[in-house]
Amino acid sequence: MKILPSLFPTINPVANKKVQTVLPNKSQGIDSVTKTAMASNPDYIPSKMFLSLLKTGLNGGKADVSLFKGRTTEDWVRMYNLGHQNAVTPILLEGLRKTPNIKVPKDVLENMEINEQYVKKYHMAQERALGDLIKISSAEGIDTVPIKGIGFSLNYPDPQKRFGGDIDIFNFKHGSDCSKPENNMSYIFDEICAKKGAKIDSSHPKHSEFKYRGIPIENHRHFVDVDSKFVKVPMAKEVDKYLMKVLNPTEKVLPMGTKVLVPSKEFDNVFLAFHSMTHFLLGGINFHHLADWSVQIKKNSLEIPKEFKKTPVETFMYAMTNLSNKYLGTNVKVPENKVLEDAIFNKILDPENKYSTNKIKKPTTNNPLKVLQYKYNVIKSEEMVKKTLLGNEAGSVTGALFRSLKSHILNPKSFKHVMRLYN
Repeated sequence: MKILPSLFPTINPVANKKVQTVLPNKSQGIDSVTKTAMASNPDYIPSKMFLSLLKTGLNGGKADVSLFKGRTTEDWVRMYNLGHQNAVTPILLEGLRKTPNIKVPKDVLENMEINEQYVKKYHMAQERALGDLIKISSAEGIDTVPIKGIGFSLNYPDPQKRFGGDIDIFNFKHGSDCSKPENNMSYIFDEICAKKGAKIDSSHPKHSEFKYRGIPIENHRHFVDVDSKFVKVPMAKEVDKYLMKVLNPTEKVLPMGTKVLVPSKEFDNVFLAFHSMTHFLLGGINFHHLADWSVQIKKNSLEIPKEFKKTPVETFMYAMTNLSNKYLGTNVKVPENKVLEDAIFNKILDPENKYSTNKIKKPTTNNPLKVLQYKYNVIKSEEMVKKTLLGNEAGSVTGALFRSLKSHILNPKSFKHVMRLYN
């Protein structure tokens, strides 16, 4: 028996509590979580337990006690792993506290409490790092705005229960119109941080990356990926332009007293939806995204900007809203799109789900040509379904093949599996 590894072991305060790990998981940040390690059937008991507690933890009431009666230790561990891998364990624990007549196995409860304390300490570490960066930028006449992550956590009932893997920031000239390119201070801030010893990775056109006080930082040039030739997401340029226009940050205070500028509700409304849509199309959407969306629409309801009426962005907003209504207890009435909603939910539950590609017949042997043809057909089918769900811009066979090749290049050992289906 062993504890699940922490998301960021360098600041994990504990390593001695133990709970059986029935399912696999890896140390990684939120945006790279791609496996929920559970059956894809939404009626699967641990997933029902998970969703009932997540709903209660986010939006109040009490969990469905009947779901927890007679559950095995393995059921509880599977639910725990699902919460851990989606980085929402403190919310599940809050759900348990609101439903005190649920009996939790001691080891599972202890590890949930450890996870909660870790998330709180990591949030505190992020606040200290962000506070330092704000002081550094302010001294240079630059405003630093965190987008999503720690800034958005202020929308949660308890901000320190929302885990964020890295800190995404946007920098612009103090007192200026941030929508004008000449006021974007992203590159200047990179230079400032480099002079203070940060190792800047500028290989991605959307943002640079570096660490500050051990915390990963993404310093954005754009809010969304407008320059990629291979990752096709509908309306990226239009969304980025809109977000620049409505950033309109206001000052709020983080739990330890750090004053911080946070984006407008109009910004979060579009950014969170588009960010989740990107993860859906690239296979990495999870319950953390749905929880954020639920918090957003509960606090601010939902308004579709005129710029995105009758577009894939509106379609995706409605689908996420209906999923939040169905599973997390919000009540924002919007049109239904059951095909897209099911596709999103199945992708959250099972990131390896290939939409309708199970209809493609597998070759019965490891004949290399037949295996490659099969894998190409799977990719093509998945991209065609994306186009059906969200429009022509949502799918690209060329882009998908490029991402697959890039993944294999970064992990050369995986090449041995390219032309094999069977051991």
